[in-house]
Amino acid sequence: MGEESGSIIVRPNAPLDQPPDGLIIGSLPWVSGLDLVDFPCCGVLQFSVPEMGVTNAFQYNLRDAGCLTASTKICPFEWTVQEGDWVIEGTEVNNIENTKVIQKGKIFVRDSATLIIKNSELRMERGSTPTIHVYIFVDPDATLIIDNSLIYPGPESGSLACVINHGTTSMIDSPTSIHYFDMSDGATLMMENSEMIYEIGGLLQVAGGNTTVTNSTIGALGLSVPAGAHLTATDLKSGTYFDHWKVQDLIPDANYNLTLDKVTVLKDDFTGELEHGPFERGWIFFLDPDSHVRLSDSELRKVFIEVRNDTAEFENLKIGEPSSLKYRDIILENIVVEGEWPFTIIDANVTITDSNYLFLQPSGSSTIKLVNSHIVEFIPRAFSGTIIFKNGSWSNAGEIIGDVQYHSKSNNFTISGSLKIDDSVRTNLQWKNAQVIREFDVILTDSQGNPINSGVIKIDGEEYITDETGLTKFSLVFNDTNYNQPIILEAWYLEKLIDQQVIDFFAETPIRLNQ
Repeated sequence: MGEESGSIIVRPNAPLDQPPDGLIIGSLPWVSGLDLVDFPCCGVLQFSVPEMGVTNAFQYNLRDAGCLTASTKICPFEWTVQEGDWVIEGTEVNNIENTKVIQKGKIFVRDSATLIIKNSELRMERGSTPTIHVYIFVDPDATLIIDNSLIYPGPESGSLACVINHGTTSMIDSPTSIHYFDMSDGATLMMENSEMIYEIGGLLQVAGGNTTVTNSTIGALGLSVPAGAHLTATDLKSGTYFDHWKVQDLIPDANYNLTLDKVTVLKDDFTGELEHGPFERGWIFFLDPDSHVRLSDSELRKVFIEVRNDTAEFENLKIGEPSSLKYRDIILENIVVEGEWPFTIIDANVTITDSNYLFLQPSGSSTIKLVNSHIVEFIPRAFSGTIIFKNGSWSNAGEIIGDVQYHSKSNNFTISGSLKIDDSVRTNLQWKNAQVIREFDVILTDSQGNPINSGVIKIDGEEYITDETGLTKFSLVFNDTNYNQPIILEAWYLEKLIDQQVIDFFAETPIRLNQ
């Protein structure tokens, strides 16, 4: 191909010293679009390599990707696009067969309806969904059949394809990229010759029902230990192959059925940014506060601790190094958690000290105190209480959501104390129909670092007076319309403006202002 301006140029999508995984097709000057070039948006590509011959022919169609060129060739759409939540109900049987579907929103398989996905691709995109998880919900009498098909998330950042199964699901000969698949009481899953692996997930989460998995691979296995049940184990490692295994081999009193025949659970070998955090690999446990657990000398991705209508304290819970925990009749000794330490806190008072990579799910009127501790994921659910930080930090992820039935009906809580929020939270936080009162401490000092007494802090039309330590407090109410909007904070002394700062929900506290 020529090298003149407007010529079609095909180049690898990686530097010469790195292996490419695709091609960039454009024009000069590099890289310009193909708007004025007679290059069709669909067809067959084949390359002649000097002294090596001709490559295989590759059929392509870029129509759905927004391809625009000067070619007059008419290219068909490959994908059917479904906008908004898709509800299949009554006794309806809906077949997706030999096709490609982009679903922009959730799927509800209700009543006695059936959804069959056969020889097809289903791409789950968020659309207007407020959460990063985009769900297929299967009602108790409904059926989902996945046969020789692909299910995966859309290309936009943060979208995760998930299934909440209360009914009957079968997955046969299907290498899916489902992030997590939840099994509830009364549900049935038969998975055969299939995969459930995503780059940060692939969790089979079992809390009830009847699950049979055969000749398959999953990214992670999450097991519920119900009230009254016993779990005693040592030396658990990720990267496990199960020739034939039942959940009662590990949790004898489990009130659900799970059988794994010739099944691989991937090794927790994440590195870099994925090494620690809210990602799914290996072993995960969900411990009821009334369960009886003895876990020691094991490697887990996560272990969920639930505190309900109680007062509890935890300390020295770290990621990537041996940690121990005792709560009620739950004893963890020398456990290496690689992902995060999750806590479900329901109408309880909890203090956590000197810990990192915490995942908090508070609800009700709980009060949580975090001292010298770090949270990596924060998802309040119908929370109306208070979180108090003392030298706290928050990174990576969070969802503050209300008016979503399957997530949280409401959130209206208070954050106070000393907290530093990482820029990653500003990027990743999902906020919709919820309210947070954030209490800010302000310290006002002179040029020598001495506290200024009777300084005036002005913000949002209100004034606050500093005390002899230079300290004052004020509160702002944030919601999904203003949490990232700048507000000017001013410091006045002797009727002169001495400092100002722009803040929003993410501002570090205490706020320090100087003369």
